[in-house]
Amino acid sequence: MIHLKSIRLVSVSATLVGSCLLATSISTNTHSAKAAVEDYEINETTMSGDQRNADFINRVGAQQLANDLRRGGYVIYLRHTRTNKDWGDQVSPTLNLADCNTQRRLSPDGKQEAVEIGRGVKAARIPVGDVISSDYCRAYNTAKLAFGKYTKNSKLNFLPCVECTPQDYKKYAQRVSPLLSAKPASGTNTFLVGHDDPFQGVTMPVVPPDGIYPDPMGVSYVVKPMGNGKFELVAKLLPTQWAALSQF
Repeated sequence: MIHLKSIRLVSVSATLVGSCLLATSISTNTHSAKAAVEDYEINETTMSGDQRNADFINRVGAQQLANDLRRGGYVIYLRHTRTNKDWGDQVSPTLNLADCNTQRRLSPDGKQEAVEIGRGVKAARIPVGDVISSDYCRAYNTAKLAFGKYTKNSKLNFLPCVECTPQDYKKYAQRVSPLLSAKPASGTNTFLVGHDDPFQGVTMPVVPPDGIYPDPMGVSYVVKPMGNGKFELVAKLLPTQWAALSQF
């Protein structure tokens, strides 16, 4: 069976060919077709992490992934879906986490993507347990649209950096690894809805030296939690690929 392959386009259609799940690009507008590190975040570390994201190959085939997720026991890190504008609001002097108007907001396409993710998870009969979001509006709005519920956890928030230091990334790892390594309630999967930099930081010890920059917005990484801050990366899924799992 062909594994789900990593691709760099934001907009994809998951197409079934026999027993294989293939990610195929579709023609769309320039904004939705762009999937790369945001311009304001381009540096050696993020570009290296973006390449690791592009090169990532799922550890299991679609059939096994669907079966495993239906049994539960996994943590899924979902980067929020698409926003209207790319900018580093985490360093904005006007940022107020209680005021969505001071933050990047989901675009209409991003809202639709979140709904599609939720529908795809439901169609694939994947049990959803805890849904944990950062305090940012674009994250918990993604969670709400996809799953109809969420609790907030500030450990998924950004640190106030765009050009993050090695110490910043270590702090991200310390904050996020307990969440990625925590085993879900029996027969369920936990969804963490967050951002790019925290995921890159927490994956640096797993995919050294620069971790994985999760790209595009709306991408999910399926993780096998092992407790005590340890976890294994299993698969990457783009928004449309959740629904395609229902065919397996």
